[in-house]
Amino acid sequence: MNNKSLSLLALAVSAAISSSSYAGINNVSISKDVEGSSNNKAIEILATKSASITPCRDAKGISQKRIGEIQGSSYRSPLIADGKYKSDAEYLVTGVVSAVTTGLEKGFYLFDDDGVDTTSNGVFVETNEPLNADLVGQEICVRGFIEEDYGMTKVVATNDLWEVVNPNAGKPAATDLVQIAEDGHSFQATLERHEGMLIRLPTDIVPEQEDDQTMRISRTFSFDYSGYRNNLVLAFERPNFQPNQHYVAGSKEAKQQAEDNNDRRLYVETDSKAADGVIPFYPDFAVDPLNNPLRINDAIVGLEGVLSYSYNNFRLITQNTITAENIIKHQPRQPTPIVNDKTEHHSFDVRVATLNVLNYFNSPFGGDANPQQSNRGADSEAEFERQQAKIVAAIHGLDADILGLMEIENNGYGSAGAISGLVNSVNLKYNREDSADHTTADHIDNRYAFIGVDSNGDTIIDELDTFGGDAITSGMLYRPARVSVEQVKQILMPSQQAPVVADKNGVPLVDSKGKVRESGKNYQRDMLAASFIINNTGKRLTIGVNHLKSKGSTCWEDWQGWETWQNFDPAKGKVKDPDFQGSCENFRVAAAYEIGKQMEKWGGDRVIVGDLNSYGQEDALLVLTDNPTGKTLKAARDTFIGEQPQFGTEGGVISHSYGYINAVDMMSKGKPHVGYSYSYNDEIGSLDHILVSPSLKDRVLDATDWHINAAESTLFDYNEEHKGANVDLLYSADAYRSSDHDPAILALAYRYNQAGEVPLQMLLDGSRLSVPYTLPVTAQAGDIATIAISPTPEISLPSIELKQNGAQTIMFNVDGLKAGHYTFTLSLARSITKKAVVDNATQQIEVNVRHRDGVKADDDITPPHNSSGGSWGIFGLLSLLGLSLFRRKH
Repeated sequence: MNNKSLSLLALAVSAAISSSSYAGINNVSISKDVEGSSNNKAIEILATKSASITPCRDAKGISQKRIGEIQGSSYRSPLIADGKYKSDAEYLVTGVVSAVTTGLEKGFYLFDDDGVDTTSNGVFVETNEPLNADLVGQEICVRGFIEEDYGMTKVVATNDLWEVVNPNAGKPAATDLVQIAEDGHSFQATLERHEGMLIRLPTDIVPEQEDDQTMRISRTFSFDYSGYRNNLVLAFERPNFQPNQHYVAGSKEAKQQAEDNNDRRLYVETDSKAADGVIPFYPDFAVDPLNNPLRINDAIVGLEGVLSYSYNNFRLITQNTITAENIIKHQPRQPTPIVNDKTEHHSFDVRVATLNVLNYFNSPFGGDANPQQSNRGADSEAEFERQQAKIVAAIHGLDADILGLMEIENNGYGSAGAISGLVNSVNLKYNREDSADHTTADHIDNRYAFIGVDSNGDTIIDELDTFGGDAITSGMLYRPARVSVEQVKQILMPSQQAPVVADKNGVPLVDSKGKVRESGKNYQRDMLAASFIINNTGKRLTIGVNHLKSKGSTCWEDWQGWETWQNFDPAKGKVKDPDFQGSCENFRVAAAYEIGKQMEKWGGDRVIVGDLNSYGQEDALLVLTDNPTGKTLKAARDTFIGEQPQFGTEGGVISHSYGYINAVDMMSKGKPHVGYSYSYNDEIGSLDHILVSPSLKDRVLDATDWHINAAESTLFDYNEEHKGANVDLLYSADAYRSSDHDPAILALAYRYNQAGEVPLQMLLDGSRLSVPYTLPVTAQAGDIATIAISPTPEISLPSIELKQNGAQTIMFNVDGLKAGHYTFTLSLARSITKKAVVDNATQQIEVNVRHRDGVKADDDITPPHNSSGGSWGIFGLLSLLGLSLFRRKH
């Protein structure tokens, strides 16, 4: 090509660059000696996306800044004047592209290491031009203004143009996210120092401290409604606890916890929205999700991404993939709850648990009709079968002797009721019948019965009886082989009948659809209470199952002062929640007061279980346990127990706490992890509680949460939507994500033949009675243990030759004894002399021998109703041994 031709082409190129019709060309480079198709030398014009119109070569009078100078050492760029969000001048900045983002945000990230640790070496460049990943690894010069975009420092490329300085610079290596002394105690400061950079999550974020400080999962990979995309949330060093879990609601400590949670939070995002049923940066999950779950408190290491900021949170936009080796399991899945329920030979344990079954509804799938014509559960029969299998697995794994249920459908106690169907399904797990195998886990002795209440007073428990007026209700299962029902009561909980919330003209506040925002009419589910006799003892244990008002919908108190709230829209605004208790805390206080008051009437050993919708140090819990700071606890106004006023128009101040002990909290001391049962957003805490009366403190062997639900992703639940092609791969008929609440379980210790509030009780298993005999340390192998019964039955009585020396407990199996009241004399003789060994080996006990519940009715029932704030009910025992038996007596 001759000089004239070259000059003409150069002129054309110059005109093209200057023309507004070619404003989309981001970088122009001229390459000589490129052979054309005609083998003539030509000039190749390369129009590549990069950003800026040769700013470094053509810009005049524009200051060049390093990335660290743009970012500065605080949360705002020092190049932007106070009170402004954009710099007054343009600047030039050069760096190597570390990542390109085209989904969550549009632009690319530049990296330039200036050797200064206290400022970031990365910055985001915003552009509306189409981009591709080829830009990564190229050195780019950008001309633009600096902006603070709701906390994110960025460069906005002028005219969406930039210049490639070095196309082969190479992609920068990810920088480990490490805290330095200058960050102080603020993790946000650590993140701010890395804003805009390609970072890597290391195994130790604070090398100077002992142990390894990692990023922990605080919310599993799931749908984020605020961003309308799937993501997960990490927290520095530990998951974020709800502020009121460990600190009194409203206290400075609780407020500090909230600030700490905000400081430690880091979202993990993908640039493009993740497809349903997959975790893009964790491909092992898609291959084998059941063996590669991501759970709360798992640490993630080796994950790389660029650090962005939006919607008041730092966000790591992932740029690589990880494997199972990058996941450190701090609290891995447990197939059964880890409960220390071991006792000495002379004792045994009774296990009490609480389980929210997340809207278990069977009415649409052949069950009895729901009186409220409601279905909050599965959308199809296939989903229902999946849901039921998971709940059955959870109940079977809990292995509780008494189990409180919440959120089970309130469609009666007939054979097609939800609770009957659930019990029948659970009992299929127990099919071993040989009495010699009675200690095995699958023996029929472990089958359950449920408690029903004769709500309509016709002395028959059937599909016409419901518990409360909601579509869901609370229930109770128990093992008749371990405990026997003594009394059952429906404890009425408060309703609120306050005025409607209205404006200054008395017009009720409504939303955009005309629905009243707060009517002042609010309700709670009643408590199901039952007293049990612990078999082989004379001890009574009373259980109250509860499900208090939720935090979501409001009550009258939540609206007070709304007229003074700045910029509040009464049609769609959210009410204030300054102490993080959610809505209706005063209404829950009224309920807690009534629970304590009514349970106190039972006396003796008491356990309150259930979903109390209150974290560990919230007001309702302070009423039931203790109030260490003397906080003023206010009950809601205009509450009623049935038709009887509870608190008047001013509400009530509760000055008395009932002294129950939070068993899980008590037993978590000394354990590596504290308890929680629920995850909301990225905060965990306990809504599900087991509270024991002080009289039971020394009986508690252990109490714990079983993290099968709150720690798990919703991808593992029974629902078929939002799972994509992996819907079947994600499902397993196991306990994991059977609900959204974790169950909690308590183990109590009892001694055989222990005297108590009622006569000692032993139960016939058919015609056989097992009688425990605890022997002293002086017992010897070869000694003969005998039993005598008065009045003397016309049966042969067993004797047992001891096989070992020392203290031990043996069982006499007495066949053919009838139900009744007896005196048992248990004694031990030396095999040679046939004389009693020592005085303390002989025991004489008075015993009531009864049939097990559900096999034969031999107790009178109490009257159907009384006037003590609830109704006494005939107790129905259905589904025992696969039967549908109604227990009643006229």
